[in-house]
Amino acid sequence: MSETAGLCEIFFSRSGFWTFIFCLFLVWTPVKGGLHLIGSSQPIVAAPGDDVILPCRVDPEWDAVGKTVEWSRPDLRPTGPQKRVEYVFVYRFRKTDRDMMMDTYIQRTSLSQDGLRRGDVSLTIRNVSLQDQGRFRCFIPRLGVEAELLLVVDPNFVSTTTETVSHRNLITLTPQEETSRNGESAGPNSDSLGSDKFYFVLRFFDIFLLLFQVIGPGCFFLSPSFSSSFL
Repeated sequence: MSETAGLCEIFFSRSGFWTFIFCLFLVWTPVKGGLHLIGSSQPIVAAPGDDVILPCRVDPEWDAVGKTVEWSRPDLRPTGPQKRVEYVFVYRFRKTDRDMMMDTYIQRTSLSQDGLRRGDVSLTIRNVSLQDQGRFRCFIPRLGVEAELLLVVDPNFVSTTTETVSHRNLITLTPQEETSRNGESAGPNSDSLGSDKFYFVLRFFDIFLLLFQVIGPGCFFLSPSFSSSFL
């Protein structure tokens, strides 16, 4: 009995300590399960010359700053043999990647910097034309989720939108140095917190069972150093 307790004490005082720290790291690692993109189930209608916003956001709320966001047109055939899709807008490394975008959208598309902090990846298209009509796809590689929206450009449509796009904090294609973030990103909403707690409990329970099987039940109850930590 004393020999078993001695072995357990050595384990917990050396390698066991780092094993325990590693398990805590696994438990507290953020979980991305359950995140998905929400777009518009109805077509977005605009008149030629309008500025339009294609709504799309991550649910539950998720900080997308610094993450890759891709907007493309799946209906269009790629112009080059090396291209699989025609990109309307590509955001990565905290800036716009113009080299991957279609020329016609380089100066007309943008995302909102403030919106990205809340998981809002809506795309703004300025001065739309009949050539812009069709399906648009938003894809976030980090999450492996996507959403599609339909843009209809109708010459007879009368716009009733009152939002002024130029007043938004937009990420455009003008080359500039990265600006430092002035504040912390918005925290998750109540649904996200509830989901994180649920996954935390499951992961903690799994790790506890793993340690229990590897170390053995005697180590938890016979080790003097382990027992004294609770006194």
